[in-house]
Amino acid sequence: MNKRFRVLLLALATAGLTVAAVASAGQAKQGLAVQARAGTGKNFAGYTSTPELAVQQASYKLGAAANPGFVFYSADTNDATAKMTIFSPSGYTSTLTQAPGSTVGQAYAIVKANALGGALLPLAGPVVVGNPADPALVAAYAHCKSASDPASPQQVLVLNTSLQGAAIQVPDFINVAGPYVTQEICLTPPATTPFQAQVILANFTINGAFTNGASAGPYQWSTDLTPYSGTVPDPASTVEVRTYVGLPTSFTLKRARSKPSVVKFTGKLAVAGINTAGLKLDLYYSTSQKPAANFLNPSLVGLTGKTKKPARTKGLKANGTFSITRPKVKKKTYFQARLEDEWTLVGGCQGPSPTGLPIPCLEELLSPTNTNQVAVKPPRKTRHH
Repeated sequence: MNKRFRVLLLALATAGLTVAAVASAGQAKQGLAVQARAGTGKNFAGYTSTPELAVQQASYKLGAAANPGFVFYSADTNDATAKMTIFSPSGYTSTLTQAPGSTVGQAYAIVKANALGGALLPLAGPVVVGNPADPALVAAYAHCKSASDPASPQQVLVLNTSLQGAAIQVPDFINVAGPYVTQEICLTPPATTPFQAQVILANFTINGAFTNGASAGPYQWSTDLTPYSGTVPDPASTVEVRTYVGLPTSFTLKRARSKPSVVKFTGKLAVAGINTAGLKLDLYYSTSQKPAANFLNPSLVGLTGKTKKPARTKGLKANGTFSITRPKVKKKTYFQARLEDEWTLVGGCQGPSPTGLPIPCLEELLSPTNTNQVAVKPPRKTRHH
């Protein structure tokens, strides 16, 4: 995520507004290297600032349920996005048999209301399985589908949100295309949307649909983004962004021995196919549980975390280990480390687009993930006799 936007959201949260937020080192023998996300990146017509589609999974174990959380972010200086097509990693399996009406996730978004002076407004609601025969969804699919899609989607999800009391339903049409499961989401142009709203950020989860690959190695979530030119989609300006997932990934945090005046933690990050040396992590802390940002919890707290300014580790050692100290706590405090969505692969995207087309790929993020949490109690007071 653009860090300036995160700072703005934290300021809005301090002011009492409930809104959402989202937040990348050469080729090495151990695996691909990563570097801090540049922020602006490559620029193309429609997207003068690099958009983002980050994917955090509930599990990075082989063959486990992925239950991903998706975060889309595009600066308000970019043209509005008309369509996003998300490709699951080749090698993942899918289950698209959930019954219509079932709740399979949650959604949270921020829109810029151009009719209200550019105010940022929140949307929230469940993600439910829709009925493909519903006339409104049939019409929406006819407008959104690509030429190679089947006549009816294999499954349709609906992000059931509301904006200032007005229902905003966003369909997510799902199909299997070769080794991929595709999600197609089409957005209306701001000029025809209530409050002339432009989506700046969207976070949604889908549970029970995706299962991790069974083989260790690199996997990719790929997303094609098509901007509007005025009120008309501009396919010629479509760009691609990706999220790298290394299976398996392990990320641990534990308390270590230290002086009474401080609390020391050690941990280790290992991502299949990635040289993690030099990566820096954030340490969140709070008197309430699960303090770290978490894209699997679409909400302000889930997307910004419970710590206004998390502590930062030094670069990871060659074996992926790290240590960090904090002052002793006065109340029971929970600590949790996070690999943020701010690291990209050196050299850019790996391999061709899943579309088979020469779509420019702007960046490939490393999938964000969290450690376990560690509870720390204040030191016992020494009794004097």
